[in-house]
Amino acid sequence: MRDNRFTVIDAEKLKRSSFKLPQLLLVLQENAKTFLVSQLASVFDHVDDTFFDLADRAENSRHQTVYFDAMRLIRVERKAIEHHFFNTLASNFQRLGDEKYRGNSASSRGGQGLELIENEDLEEIIALDTMVSKTSALCKAELEFLSARVNSLVPAMVSAKNNPVGPDAICEAFNSAVAHLELSLPTKLVFFKLFDRHVMVPIREFLVQSNRHLKEMGVLPDLEFKRKAKMEKLSSNQTPKESGATHQSSGTSNTSKRGGAHPEANASGSRQTGRPRFGQFISQLQNMMQWETSKTTSGLTEGSEPRAVLDSPQLVSMVADIQSEWRQQANDPRQSDKSLLALIEESLSRQGDGVLGATERGMVDLLDKLFAKVNTQAIAAAEISQELRKLELPILQVALQDTTFFDREKHPARRLLNEIAEASIGYTDGVDVNQDPVAKAIAQLSETLYNEHQLDNTALTEVLLNFIELVEKERRRVAVLEQRLMEEVAATEKVNQAHQAVVKVLIERIQGKTLPRFLVSFAEDAWCKVLFLAYLRSGADSDAWHARIQLLDQLLAFVRKGQANEGASGDVIHSLVEQIRQHLEDISYDPYDLGRLVGAMEQYFKGEGLGGEKHLSGEGGESPLGETSENLLKDVLVESLRTDLPGESSSPRENLGENEDAAENIDDQFLRRADSLTCGSWVEFAGEEPSKRRGKVAGIISPSGKFVFVNRQGFKVSEKHRHSVALDLQNEKIKPIEKTRLFDRALEGVVKEMHHHRSKQP
Repeated sequence: MRDNRFTVIDAEKLKRSSFKLPQLLLVLQENAKTFLVSQLASVFDHVDDTFFDLADRAENSRHQTVYFDAMRLIRVERKAIEHHFFNTLASNFQRLGDEKYRGNSASSRGGQGLELIENEDLEEIIALDTMVSKTSALCKAELEFLSARVNSLVPAMVSAKNNPVGPDAICEAFNSAVAHLELSLPTKLVFFKLFDRHVMVPIREFLVQSNRHLKEMGVLPDLEFKRKAKMEKLSSNQTPKESGATHQSSGTSNTSKRGGAHPEANASGSRQTGRPRFGQFISQLQNMMQWETSKTTSGLTEGSEPRAVLDSPQLVSMVADIQSEWRQQANDPRQSDKSLLALIEESLSRQGDGVLGATERGMVDLLDKLFAKVNTQAIAAAEISQELRKLELPILQVALQDTTFFDREKHPARRLLNEIAEASIGYTDGVDVNQDPVAKAIAQLSETLYNEHQLDNTALTEVLLNFIELVEKERRRVAVLEQRLMEEVAATEKVNQAHQAVVKVLIERIQGKTLPRFLVSFAEDAWCKVLFLAYLRSGADSDAWHARIQLLDQLLAFVRKGQANEGASGDVIHSLVEQIRQHLEDISYDPYDLGRLVGAMEQYFKGEGLGGEKHLSGEGGESPLGETSENLLKDVLVESLRTDLPGESSSPRENLGENEDAAENIDDQFLRRADSLTCGSWVEFAGEEPSKRRGKVAGIISPSGKFVFVNRQGFKVSEKHRHSVALDLQNEKIKPIEKTRLFDRALEGVVKEMHHHRSKQP
């Protein structure tokens, strides 16, 4: 473990230096410590859950051990990490008194040359640099203002690189605090990701508050104004050509506000600014559907004057004003068929101040179709469908503000929609949204997104990670229930298999034959239990199972030959009877019944058996062991067997619920489709009550091939053998449900439908 004495000594030297931090910076330092204490605690709070989850999904026990060891080590070293981290934070503030202090930026870690760095060290450097650069880009303005204000209070030249509360300094402090931990590269990168999520992502709000506080205390209060004036000055020094384009755009916008512009005037102005209005996907769809050439006539009456076309920023502002109206409409079952496009156009018509551009209208229509398709194909619960519908409006705002929404499959908003759709598959009508944790989270998402002032990637990523974390926590809880259920079903299935195997052995050897009554009683009441326990303990392929069957076969062979002769054969029979006695004693068979059975065997083989034949059905009546020795020696015809064993005797074929011809007619492709249903696959049971009943494959019991289906709470809803599942697939009584990339798949489907519809038009 690395010794922290040198860091403490350095901190003590700085404290003894002549420089004293100004009171305002002492307040900033204390606020930073308060913020970082809380956020760093959140990092450690999530370590156990994160590494437990990774261990659950590990490929082998060695990887599991690595994650568990890392979790324990971080837990033990938590205090040391926090102490080192906050000592470094204090040192960075104290160093601001040194005029020569420029800080040790994250990028300087690779100054010795990448070719001299080990691969693992290089990956750590890349991970930290990525964390720093991402946060610096997101907080560029806030960091610039705060660095300027701190710079005005201290001798050192303060920049984003050596600002004590900047991403460079904080990431370097954390890297230094965890450097002594003996963690593998994958586990350390996971630790870095937790730090990024819980410390670096929310740091922007802290920087905003710190700027506001210093501004209120009189530290460069006009900083933003000066920067704005500087930007305007730079803008006024542009070339005449650029200036003319700007004036033209401005003039177009003013004309639009007066209401006398052509309906496409605003769209034209947006294009002249040089900024793309739409991403590549929407532009391609725009050309394919010829949206730009279509006429926007919604809300106009004959003889009315043309109204200005709303561009994307204006539409964003407009839809923000109809949030409550959209949520109210989504909650009203009577308006479930009313689209967001219809609501927007009705609102514009009432206000009379504009119409949607052709492409904006097409985009809203695309989202309407997209959400409708997901609700139809993936969501079975009306309550969840209702909550999902509310999300369409904030997603429209994201799509209008971020041109990459439709272009990037990994866009945080699209990933969020995919995660929500996948988590919603197992719900059916009647779910209590306020009681179920995942359903409640889905319901709260619309509220969260509506209240988010800036729906940028950072905010969306935070919402996405929080939702994934909650879903994973619920998944782990349900997985425990599913595992217990599978253990119970597997045990029951093993008992059933043992029962069926024993009954099959006895039927093949005894049923339909005439045998001494004692032998039938021996097989039905005693030896069946010996066979049953041998199967449970050792299985059908074991020597123990086959040895006990062989003893039964030997006994039956001697009975078929009649009375035993003296000499060698008598010794063999005596040895056989003793082995049978020993096995019955091993299973704690009733001593009195054991004595009567063995006595009957010995008496029979001494030649004292009596003739005469009776029919024995094995149904009802007193146990044969309660009869006299004379009755036990009489021959009977065994028409059926009675075995008092746990389990069921039904076979997989009987569970088909169809005749043997139907089973034989199962197409091989449906057997392959049944085999493709792996653990976690969702299906819908068509034609069953309640409607749209769904189940997930919790596991498949081998060797019988029994599928166990559970609901989303982990409770069993159905058990079906492989042939039964294949037959239901063939008869469309079971429908597999795709569970991944549901929104992406829906988007592809909607675009195909739109293209097909367009191609049919003249």
